[in-house]
Amino acid sequence: MQPIQVFVCDDDPLFRELIVDYLSREPDLFISGSAAYKYQLLKAIEEIPIDILLLDINLTGNNYDGLEAAIELQSTEPNLKIIVLSSLDEEEVMTHAIAYGRVSNYITKAHYRDIPDAIRGVAEGKGNLHHSSAGKLMRRVASSYEEELKRKLTPLQKEILRYLQQGKSSSEIAELLFYNEQSINNELCKITKLIKGKFPYLEWLRIKKHNRQHLLEMTIQLRLLE
Repeated sequence: MQPIQVFVCDDDPLFRELIVDYLSREPDLFISGSAAYKYQLLKAIEEIPIDILLLDINLTGNNYDGLEAAIELQSTEPNLKIIVLSSLDEEEVMTHAIAYGRVSNYITKAHYRDIPDAIRGVAEGKGNLHHSSAGKLMRRVASSYEEELKRKLTPLQKEILRYLQQGKSSSEIAELLFYNEQSINNELCKITKLIKGKFPYLEWLRIKKHNRQHLLEMTIQLRLLE
């Protein structure tokens, strides 16, 4: 079985030496080369075989040129698997690396000892995110979905839901907002339809007529008015 060809790109010479030495002890991994900067990396990719690229996010100060390289490589080297190994642990950076750089994993440097298993997993086509990034990425994804749903609610619909939470009836809400009762019911149906589009597997949403109690529960659970 051929060893996995690993290339390391990190501008910190001490850390680069550490990780190269650490990975060289693994019999099924072969360090095909290393680089400190983006231009060195791009040149090396044209000249030597690489299965897995270990890539730092910042290769020159705080310029995020490692992330820039990952994004560029997706068009020129679509089969190259990239694992980010970085000291940065901000949710936005992690999200951009996964979404735009299409990296296979994101591991913070404090957990560099987990790199060999991560390399093997990526080489085998397994996409399990490392625990140092998975939690933050999941929170980021959850937050983006919440915000997307909130943005689709109109100001009027939000007002109706707030009054609904206060126990107001359609007729009472209509009077408070200077609408007729049918208009309020129409807006409640629109809200139900919106949620139904996001959660088609919920049994109560299959009912043609909207259920106020379930709608109110979903509004609270999804934090739509926070």
